[in-house]
Amino acid sequence: MKFIEQSAFKYLSVKLPYLGAFLMLLVLVLQWALDFELIPQQYAPFIVATVLPILSHIGKKIYQPALHTSPLGFVTVTAGHSNKDPGAVNGKIKESELVTNFRNAVAYYLHEAGVTTLTDGSGSKNDPLSAALKLIKGSTVAVEFHMNAAASKQANGIETISLPQDKQLAQNLSKAVANALGSRLRGDKGWIDQSKSARGRLAYVNAGGLIVELGFISNEAELAAFQARYWVAAKAVAKVLIDYEKRN
Repeated sequence: MKFIEQSAFKYLSVKLPYLGAFLMLLVLVLQWALDFELIPQQYAPFIVATVLPILSHIGKKIYQPALHTSPLGFVTVTAGHSNKDPGAVNGKIKESELVTNFRNAVAYYLHEAGVTTLTDGSGSKNDPLSAALKLIKGSTVAVEFHMNAAASKQANGIETISLPQDKQLAQNLSKAVANALGSRLRGDKGWIDQSKSARGRLAYVNAGGLIVELGFISNEAELAAFQARYWVAAKAVAKVLIDYEKRN
């Protein structure tokens, strides 16, 4: 025999039927003790069979905010550039649109895992950097997605820019993307130290976030791999973030 786990009793859909059954039993005991008949005994089984499922259904419909708080804190995931700033382009393909899709995919997997997630927009909406920066404060980890571009069509690889204290997480994120897309790691096993980056001091990283460069939009092979497998890479990134949340 397998009993209901104790944690199940936090749900009203479990509590209300138990309460109903207890009250029904109490009424029947009082009827017997005081020798009066409020509920005819022949109707008791019918009432139990009808009322308890109704109470369970009502319990499912009542919102319990305490049960929707993630024990993992919350993660911020944002997309680089914005709806007004396309970032790097390759023909008609815009960096801002690619990374927006990637952000949405990562957010989906985080939500599925029960992680509270903040994003700089939903669907095709991609808010500017000023809005993304406001989301970082208070989050356990904040990650923004970009794509690189170079004059050389051969330039390739995955990298994550961060401050030194986030080196391990940066390397894990880059490795997850590289493995999913079949690409290589740039920098120090996928990590770029902001203080040594040619890009200078990036506002998102200064605020405590990490910037993941998902490959080179200017490299046709890397771009094709991203377009074909970005959901796989997003799932891998989400797993890294979930594991990070569990450890912190």
